[in-house]
Formats: sequence, structure tokens, C-alpha cells
Amino acid sequence: MRHLALRREGAVEFYTPDPEKYGGIYSAPVFYNPAMEKNRTLSVLILKAYGKTGLTVCEPLSGTGIRGIRYAVESGAVGRLVLNDISKEATELIKKNLEINGVDAEVYNEDANVLLHRLRDTCDVVDIDPFGSPAPFMQAAFRALREEGLICATATDTAVLVGRYPRKCLRRYGSVAFRTPFYIEVGLRNLIGFVARVAASEDYKIEPLMSYWEGHYFRFCAYAVRGARDADDNFRNIGYLEYRGGLRRVTTRPGASYLGPLWIGHMGEPLIMYKMAEFGPHQDFLKLLAVEYSVAAPWHYRMPEFAVGGRSLTLKEALKILREAGIYSTATHMSPDGFKTDSGYGEVARVLKTYNYAT
Repeated sequence: MRHLALRREGAVEFYTPDPEKYGGIYSAPVFYNPAMEKNRTLSVLILKAYGKTGLTVCEPLSGTGIRGIRYAVESGAVGRLVLNDISKEATELIKKNLEINGVDAEVYNEDANVLLHRLRDTCDVVDIDPFGSPAPFMQAAFRALREEGLICATATDTAVLVGRYPRKCLRRYGSVAFRTPFYIEVGLRNLIGFVARVAASEDYKIEPLMSYWEGHYFRFCAYAVRGARDADDNFRNIGYLEYRGGLRRVTTRPGASYLGPLWIGHMGEPLIMYKMAEFGPHQDFLKLLAVEYSVAAPWHYRMPEFAVGGRSLTLKEALKILREAGIYSTATHMSPDGFKTDSGYGEVARVLKTYNYAT
């Protein structure tokens, strides 16, 4: 391939098509998005925090191969690495990048679903990182997994997941979504709920370890274990949210003004986040996620919902007032003016609006 640029990310050097020569990253013959570096770094950290070694890791949509190579070089957990891309140019570039980093891997030039089905029951980690939706690959991803392991997925079709295109959301993810003040959380829980339903259909129970939103994508990693009886537990964490005039309520049945089915359980494991933070990068972000995961409510609030006469408190003021009133609350990474609490809308509104009126 002509017009290559040498880059560095984490502990890895690698080649990508030079975006200046091709008119941008989206026109290059092999896709590499530098804006996903944080995504890849956190993926390495979660594999380190998982605490197992000699793992078979499969990335069936590899592009340049950078994610898989970083797993091999930085996590200390990889025993067998399987990389794949349907593009022949991509597989040639993957081999070049493996060579300059001294990493061994099996490299395939196949349809991702075909490869995953062929790898049935052999993978400890399957990471689905597509350009767009992971939905078409999730069933095959679970089939490639062993009795237990990690399943990870990135979704860049955020507009679909949050309900901006409700018919497409229904077609692709089998759920109803519409715009709410907490639409980012709706999108994230929509993705987790979809993965959980696919997991159950393949007799896997999932336990979310990390899920978050950043700008243009949602990211989700879960521990999965096979067993039909255990898989039934997924549905205890799937439900519907009623949203009316600020009020939020979980229900098990669909209806008008209801969102779902969505994941209504915890979105991650606080101890894993703290363990990841010990390794260095993105400590503040990981600690914020850990605190968020401690709140059970499957939604968050935003400050404009409690404005009085056009005046809204700052988030810092609101958190202080709520805590002084005995209401546990925390900031959320999903909105700069948002916060999470297990208290209902009415109680939160009473405290914040009373203070707002008084001042």
C-alpha cells in the first residue's frame, strides 16, 4: 500500500494510510480513527484488570490491527491473537504492523461472521469494533466464546440508539427509544439490553464490567458465562422506562411513552474501575464511572429540569444541596450538567426548587 504514515499509540508503533494523501480518514483504503485511542487504552486496561493470562483474543474487524496488537503488547494477557478484516489491503497492513512490533498472530481475510462461527467455542475474548452498529455480529461473537469470557462491543450509531431514528432503532435493536433529557443513558442501556438479549438466546448470562459514552460512540464490556438457567437472569435486568413530565419509572410491561426494552441493571463493576485506575491512564474518568455504577437508578437528571424562572443551579451547587438534604448523588460522565441519584424526581425537585425559590 502506498502513502503510509508511521504512528505511535500506547506502547505500539504502526502504519496507517496517510489521511492527508487520501483526503481524510474516511477516504483511506484502511480505516483508522485516532479519536478512538481512549477506547483502545481502556480496553487494554480492562484486559489487565481481568487478571487472566494465556487468553485467546479475537478481533474480527481489525482495520490496521492496532487494537489487537496493543492487547498483545500491553496487557500481558494474550496467548493467542486472532485478527481479521474483510479487506485484503487491511490484512496486508495488519501483517506489516505485526512484524514491526514483533507480535505473532493469526491473520484472516474473511467475513467476520464466517470467521466467528468457524472459531466456535475457542475464544476467551471477543471484541466487536465495527464502523457503525455491532448488532450484525453479536450472535456470532457469542458462538465464538468459550464457556466463559469477555465480550466487548463498540457502537458508533449513537443517533439510532438514543432514538433519533426510532424506526431504525426498532429494526436494528428491537427497542423503542425517543428523546429524553437522559437520552445518552437511554442509548447506552439500549445497547446493553440488546447484547443481553442476544446473550440469552445463546445461553449466556452477562455481567457488565464497563460501559460508557464518549462523544461519538458507546462502549460496553461484560463477563459472560454459559448456562441456560443463568442466562434467564439477564431478563431480570431488562425492562421498560416510563417517562412523563420529568417523572421516571421502571416497569416490566411496554406502553405509550415507554422506552425499551432496556438494560435496567448496573452498568459496570466499581471494583474493576478502581483496579483499572491503578494502572495509570484516565484515572479520574475511571473513578467517576466507579461512583456512577454505585447508583442503581437507570437514568440521570439534568439541571435545566429543575430551573425556576429561567434560573438553573450549577451542578456543583445542586450536588452540595442534595447531599446536605441527605440525598446521595453524583456527577455523571454522560452529561456535563447531569447527576445520578436513586431518589425520585419529586423529591429531587422539592429540594432543588425550594432552594432556588429561596435564593
